Amino acid sequence: MTQAGPGIVQRVAIAFAIVAGMAVPAASQPTRAEQVAIQALQDGDGDKAASAFAEALKVSPRDPRLHYGAGVAARLRGRDDEARVLLQRALDLEPRFTLAAALFGELAYENGDVDVAIRTYESALKYAPLHEAITARLKMWRDEAAKERRVDGLFSIAFEGPAEALLAAHATKALETSYWRLGKALGAYPSGSIAVVFYTLQQFRDVTGAPEWAGGTFDTRIRMAVRGALRAPGEFDSALTHELAHALIVGLAPRGVPAWLHEGLATHLEPSSPRAALQRLRAARMFVPLEHLQNGFGGLTESQARVAYDESHVAASVLLERLGVNMSLLLESLGRGQDMTSALGQFGLSYAAFERDVAARITSAR
Repeated sequence: MTQAGPGIVQRVAIAFAIVAGMAVPAASQPTRAEQVAIQALQDGDGDKAASAFAEALKVSPRDPRLHYGAGVAARLRGRDDEARVLLQRALDLEPRFTLAAALFGELAYENGDVDVAIRTYESALKYAPLHEAITARLKMWRDEAAKERRVDGLFSIAFEGPAEALLAAHATKALETSYWRLGKALGAYPSGSIAVVFYTLQQFRDVTGAPEWAGGTFDTRIRMAVRGALRAPGEFDSALTHELAHALIVGLAPRGVPAWLHEGLATHLEPSSPRAALQRLRAARMFVPLEHLQNGFGGLTESQARVAYDESHVAASVLLERLGVNMSLLLESLGRGQDMTSALGQFGLSYAAFERDVAARITSAR
């Protein structure tokens, strides 16, 4: 499953509305541009927020809150490099700005700059030593950095103790085999090393916050619970390949891909046939509108997640029938900010007709 860190980006957009009373001094009365920008952030409108913050910064170019807000807007627009520059400027102007440090550190971590992320959070804790979320996140990053790491070309695998060395060797072989197959299917071959971290089951739960039914996640790193992996290598390899598929999809589209397509493609590429999923859904005669499967499955119960994954698998398979090798082009369009209706329209496909086809297959008695 894909998983978005600690949800800090969503929290930060709302938190900006009250930042004037928090870490840094604020003007007594927000300007009209600031008010528009704050409301746009709360509405999730990154483009409008960016434009309004740019106007506000013309008037107050040394206001760290405005640089922070512009950084959040850049993040919402998928412009992480721009966001990091703006957040760094906010911290240069006000080193005590905890919210800016929190988001800057997360962006650094997501981009693989773990040392920068650690230094940023260490600095933030000098000014906010009791900040629980930053403290916990920093501990996790330090623990990861301290682990022995085995690097085999495409993959960086973190493991502990001699008992893990065999697992690392097995995982590397499985990953390399799947990498080329998945890359050919998706048209995506990330050039950088893909980080993989193995945990005991309890460590996995503590670090990821994943639901009990999940054994793996991808959140810029593949994270897997071991759980006797080598006693059931086939099952382990499928789960590992599933998370690798998420990594390659993110390589094409860092954001903008609905959860049903992310999970459906990853399941299809394990590889897995949608036949069993379709049979389970038909037996239940259950179809969930795809709009309800947009934002990830981490909050679902195990039975709800089974339905969500099954429907996602069927939907992704139907879409692959329609698009074939153009699937990578669709993903790239979504990553650039197009919605699904517009992205499918490029290929002469109707999103409404596609969803009706998925529903018809699931509810059919055939």
